[in-house]
Amino acid sequence: MAKPTFDPRPGEEMFAQKVGCDCWKMPQVVGKRQISGKLYMTDQRVAFLASGLIGTASVSWEIEMKDIASVRTCTTPPCFPFGVEITMRDGKVYLLGIMKRDKYVTWLNEHIS
Repeated sequence: MAKPTFDPRPGEEMFAQKVGCDCWKMPQVVGKRQISGKLYMTDQRVAFLASGLIGTASVSWEIEMKDIASVRTCTTPPCFPFGVEITMRDGKVYLLGIMKRDKYVTWLNEHIS
């Protein structure tokens, strides 16, 4: 399987691309596990593309901005202040670790509907 790539949709406005981050929690993985990758944010969606040689497609994800219920800061294991928790309207939760997270959290909170 080919490594996932991020392709903007026609008319999609990009806010952040290739931001280094770690994903600590996602619905398709049980428990908390650190997966390194790149974050992409547009006015329509948020995408995480896992880095690595194999198995990256199964732990990469994309969510629509309209489906996000809330965004808040939190800690990442063991207790670092880099966490960003994204809660979806259906109750699913994503946990990212991003350095200098404040601008991303502010932008997300301004753009969720």
